[in-house]
Amino acid sequence: MIMTQLDLPERQQSLLLVVFTSFNLERMAMGDPITLESVREGGLLKPFMYPNNVSLLIGYEPDEVELYRRANGDTLELLRWLERGRKFIKGVDGTENTFSMGKPKGD
Repeated sequence: MIMTQLDLPERQQSLLLVVFTSFNLERMAMGDPITLESVREGGLLKPFMYPNNVSLLIGYEPDEVELYRRANGDTLELLRWLERGRKFIKGVDGTENTFSMGKPKGD
């Protein structure tokens, strides 16, 4: 699993990104939930810069090697890659119900 937080000053928005892998789903199926704790409680969640404008993006990626490779790069490119399937869902044009950072249509 990867978890990262972004603060987007131009939008006055905070984003929490959580991506599960097959291993995470297997553990949750056995009754082992994932708990994201605050830094104060010993976890990784820091306070949001824009607590009144927080978005949560939850994803699943079975290719752990590719996920972690991309997670070491640009976070906005990681978001675009994770949303690569949206344009293939009938009735969704790639901008509906999504975190869109100016991605051109047809990409």
